[in-house]
Amino acid sequence: MGILGIPTRENKGNKEGNNNRARYKKGNYTNEDAVENVLHYVTRTRENEERGDDLINYGAVGADYFHSVDNMIQQFRYVQYVYGINSRRGRRMYHEVLNLKDCEFERLGRNPEVLWQVGMECCQVYFQMGHQAVFAVHWEPEKRCHIHFAVNTINFQNGWKWHTTLPEIKQREGIFNEILCRYQIMVTGAIEVLEFLNGEGNALDGHKDVPYGYHIET
Repeated sequence: MGILGIPTRENKGNKEGNNNRARYKKGNYTNEDAVENVLHYVTRTRENEERGDDLINYGAVGADYFHSVDNMIQQFRYVQYVYGINSRRGRRMYHEVLNLKDCEFERLGRNPEVLWQVGMECCQVYFQMGHQAVFAVHWEPEKRCHIHFAVNTINFQNGWKWHTTLPEIKQREGIFNEILCRYQIMVTGAIEVLEFLNGEGNALDGHKDVPYGYHIET
């Protein structure tokens, strides 16, 4: 079962003194350059990038990922500008990571195209809530395979600010595991994947009754 979590500290993978880090204030991404920092970080497109080999692929829902990361940054920032982020202040980005077990990575065939499809479908969960989202699939020896989700905190439909709770994170984790399960079955052709997931915390059960929440930040 994939585990969905929230990064809580500054990434220290680069050499001391290098500015190419995912900088954020107390984990809340309230700084003015949070959008570009987070998107360049997850897509491994920072200036003088030292960890480009971590990246398998990336994509987005609600933003143009075909041309450049800078295009996505501008589209995220435009939504924030329209809804007055500079006067409202507060969090500008939200960041979650789905950590895959080695066996899940193997069941997906280590296939970049399959991992891309998984990332895109998971991103749709945020987009259906009204939030632009970028995903990036990484593989690192110490962290194995994981998928970053960088989400615009401003709802493009109504301007509401992102707000989430632990039950909602667990709900998304359940939905993401349904997606993982489906692609594992597709790649392996085996029904045992269902038994594997249900045997590790019943990831497929009981997530539909938990509502998503919003609040308007003034």
